[in-house]
Amino acid sequence: MLTLNLQENIIRIVKARNTGGKIDIELIASQSDTPPFFELDTEKIFSEEAKIIKKALDILKVNKKAVNIVIPDGFTYSQLVYMPRLKEKELLSAIKYQADQFIPMPIEDTSLDLEIIHEDKNNNKLLVLIVAAPQNLIEKVQNLAAHTDLFPDSIENELSATGRFLTNFYNPPSQEGGSIFINLGYSYTSFYFFDHKLKLFTDSHSFQAGLSVFLREAQVDINIDPIKAKNLLKNIGFSQDPSVDLDRILKPAADELYSELQKFINSVKTKFQVSSISRLHLLNLASEIHHLDKKIEAYISIPTSVFDPLPMTKRTNVIEPFIKDLPSFTAAIGGSLE
Repeated sequence: MLTLNLQENIIRIVKARNTGGKIDIELIASQSDTPPFFELDTEKIFSEEAKIIKKALDILKVNKKAVNIVIPDGFTYSQLVYMPRLKEKELLSAIKYQADQFIPMPIEDTSLDLEIIHEDKNNNKLLVLIVAAPQNLIEKVQNLAAHTDLFPDSIENELSATGRFLTNFYNPPSQEGGSIFINLGYSYTSFYFFDHKLKLFTDSHSFQAGLSVFLREAQVDINIDPIKAKNLLKNIGFSQDPSVDLDRILKPAADELYSELQKFINSVKTKFQVSSISRLHLLNLASEIHHLDKKIEAYISIPTSVFDPLPMTKRTNVIEPFIKDLPSFTAAIGGSLE
């Protein structure tokens, strides 16, 4: 399945499949510094975004136009909840009835989707992933697809797509406890709890702070432009460098991340009676901050690393130029496994 992963300032395109337990990527591409499609609703932004996608599809010589579109967590509302075993129609009615608990908008202005991801027959319950998004945003994405001659089979968020990837390919370090995946976006961050025994996500949390907060701290403190700030984070980040004390400069942004993460860890341990979290894995734009994994590990005292799909991927000439960036394609690859 062809996947178009729309980010706030990046477009990723992937076509992949599961071949004998390995990810076989047929095509892969990305374009950074794209227009702020999600933030600004103007005709100019819309046209520029469509033009970039169309050009990429022409270069990739994509003929089959059916596509799965993955949109950022930061522009959706997600919840993983256990519900009674009801028929789908009854389940949807029950969810709509309590939707106002996590959706800060009128239900009539919301596009609501649900996916049953696990049946707990012992307790007669269903684990349901509920994803909601503003209806006007979904229509905007659909219009974008139409302008680029694409026909969306589905539109999902990163939580859904990443969950599919990990359920199929992630081998937990043990059968007990769980791991946490940290999806660092541009203006948001999402945490996902992966239950080792069930081999799927059972909890998540998103908040409005991402890479942009770290970039802003660097820009304001050192008085540099966005490009220089981006390069400093990418090449120095939290490593020791005598030329600039980024550790001090980035501390407010890092402290917010640590605080939210620690609260999520405590919540997961209480909610699921988990004695320990085995590992933390970083996704998406986390690789844009050098040594962020080491900094988090030192603070939280849990082994932390950037999640790398390469060991699960068939190594071909197609992916060679993207080896270093492959961790940022996790959601796009997961969307392609639909």
